[in-house]
Amino acid sequence: MQSVLGIIWRVLKVLPVFGYMVVLAGAPDVLRRKGYVMGSLSVALDIIPVICLIKAGIEIFSGDMIPDRNSLIDVELESPQSPSFELAA
Repeated sequence: MQSVLGIIWRVLKVLPVFGYMVVLAGAPDVLRRKGYVMGSLSVALDIIPVICLIKAGIEIFSGDMIPDRNSLIDVELESPQSPSFELAA
């Protein structure tokens, strides 16, 4: 059900006049989820007509091109970066 809603959302964003309203109405949520820099990039790509078509087509098959900020933090926390020290007895 969620993937169907995601496809419908991407199709609505591609429509010329209605798509601009959908993208601008959803911009605060995108900025909150992705951060200001990556969220602004995502909104800018969604407003440009031809680029929006290409981006929506790619996202239907591969998922979100610009990942959410929380998913990036989760990936960083899962990969251990701290070295392990052993004490000599």
